[in-house]
Amino acid sequence: MSAPPDTPSLAELQRDFQRHVMHGHERIIDAVGGSPAVPATLRLAIYSEAYRLRLTDALASTLPRLQQSMGKEAFAAVAREYIDLCPSRHPSIRWFGDQMPRLLRESFPQQPWLAELATWEWSIASAFDGADAEPVGIDALAAIAPEQWPALTFQFHPTLQVLAMRTNAPVIFRALSADAPPPEGVALDEAQSWLIWREGLKTQYRSLAPDEVAALDVMRGGGSFELLCDALCAWHDADAVPAQAAGLLKRWVVEQMIVGVS
Repeated sequence: MSAPPDTPSLAELQRDFQRHVMHGHERIIDAVGGSPAVPATLRLAIYSEAYRLRLTDALASTLPRLQQSMGKEAFAAVAREYIDLCPSRHPSIRWFGDQMPRLLRESFPQQPWLAELATWEWSIASAFDGADAEPVGIDALAAIAPEQWPALTFQFHPTLQVLAMRTNAPVIFRALSADAPPPEGVALDEAQSWLIWREGLKTQYRSLAPDEVAALDVMRGGGSFELLCDALCAWHDADAVPAQAAGLLKRWVVEQMIVGVS
């Protein structure tokens, strides 16, 4: 027996329920049974609140130092605003939160380290969850013939990221991670570049000097070893450039950043 024409289908009920949970639409209320003790609005509110609490927990799991820095109540308030403005669109809850830095920049323009702390933590988590790749060993470089070096290009680990930070957010992150009193958030006169990558099963990070930033930019863009040396000439005497370039390559290999040579 078919349902009466005015009876919503299961798919319609599911869509209405989703709209209510996410946006507060009231159309579903009439289709939900209730009682004087537990009316339909209360039953639906339980699901709406559970949805927001679960997403807030997911954000706190990905951005624990941001929550620690802001305090749980302030973080929860920002999380609820984020949930309403940026609904989850990915099948995995792990990737909910990528727009949090943007919201923090808009909501806390006088505290730019909050947005950068969110950016930093998101990047750390992304490196941890990123794709695997087998690193190249020192022996692979030693086997390369001298005449091949100028044209060599290198492929880097897919988790590698370079961030230009304009506040001391990484220092705040490090202090909070060590359960130490964090420094006061400050904006820097000049941006400081940082490198984030995964070495084996451990996420690593360190600050970068300007010459290494330029070197990585060239090499990650597909540039050759010869172009790397040309770029380093802006910071070092020509006679010292080959040793500087070789030193950078050795460090990148030792730190398991390079996964291919061609």
